[in-house]
Amino acid sequence: MIDIQIFEVEQGFCAAIDRSDRHAILIDCGSGSQFQPSQYIWQKHCHSLDYLVLPAYTQDHLAGFPALVNQSWQHDIPIHFLVANPTVNTEQFSAFKRFPQSLDHSLINLTDSSQTIEIDELKLSFFWNKYPDFQAPHNLSLVTFIQYRDINMILPSDLETDGWYNLLQSANFRQRLERVNMFVAANHGEETGYCQEVFNYCNPEVIIVSNKKHQPLSPQMMRQYNSHAKGAPLGVSEKKVFTTYEDGSIVVSKYLDRLRQITTQRKSRPSFDLN
Repeated sequence: MIDIQIFEVEQGFCAAIDRSDRHAILIDCGSGSQFQPSQYIWQKHCHSLDYLVLPAYTQDHLAGFPALVNQSWQHDIPIHFLVANPTVNTEQFSAFKRFPQSLDHSLINLTDSSQTIEIDELKLSFFWNKYPDFQAPHNLSLVTFIQYRDINMILPSDLETDGWYNLLQSANFRQRLERVNMFVAANHGEETGYCQEVFNYCNPEVIIVSNKKHQPLSPQMMRQYNSHAKGAPLGVSEKKVFTTYEDGSIVVSKYLDRLRQITTQRKSRPSFDLN
C-alpha cells in the first residue's frame, strides 16, 4: 500500500510518500503554523527518511528544513539520500545558506537532464532545467513524477511557463506527461505556473492545487484547470479539482488491487468580518 499526502502548508509546499513500513519519502520542506515536516516524521514514528527531495530553492520552500535536520540528528532518524537539481549549489541562492555541509555526502548525483529511482514498485523520475541557462529559482525547480501501479502523478514545484516550454523539448518528458492521471498544479495554481501546451500531452483525471496561505485559487485558474481535468472513475473521486484551501490536506491512497482513492482532511475556514 501507499499513501501520497499533500499537506496544507502556509509556506512553500510539502508532500510525503508513506509506504506503511515506517520509512518515508518527503518532497519539499514547506511548513505552517499547523504543520511542520519534522513533526510529521516524528508523529509517524518513522525509522528513516529514505529520500528527501528538495525541488525548490526559495526560503518558503526550505522553511521546515532546519527543524527537520535537527529532528533527524536528535532522534536518530537518518536521511539516507537528498535529491536536488544538480546544477544548483548552495552559493547561488541565499535560501541554501542554512544547508548543512555535513549532509553533502547524501546528495544523489543526478546526471543528464533526467533520472529515475526505483523502490520496489514505486518509481520516482526527476527532470530539471539547467543553471545558468535558467537563473530564476522557479524555473530551476526539480520536477518529480511519481509512478505506483495505477497512480501517475506529477509535482512540478514552482516551475513557470518558460521552464515548462524548455522541458517540453524533451521527448522523454512529453512521454511521461502522457501517462499522468494526477496533476499537481505548478506554483500554487497561479497563472505564472500555467502552460497551455502542457495539456496537449497531459490529460489528467484530477488536478490538485497547494495554495499559498489563505489564498484561494482564482476563478480564472479554477475554470482553466477544470477544463483540463477529465474526472476520475467512480469510486476514486467525485471532484476534478482539489485545493488545500478548500479541502485541507489531500491524500492519494492505493491499497493492494483496489482502485486508487482520494481523501481530504477538510478544515473549517476562518471567517472575516467585512463590516
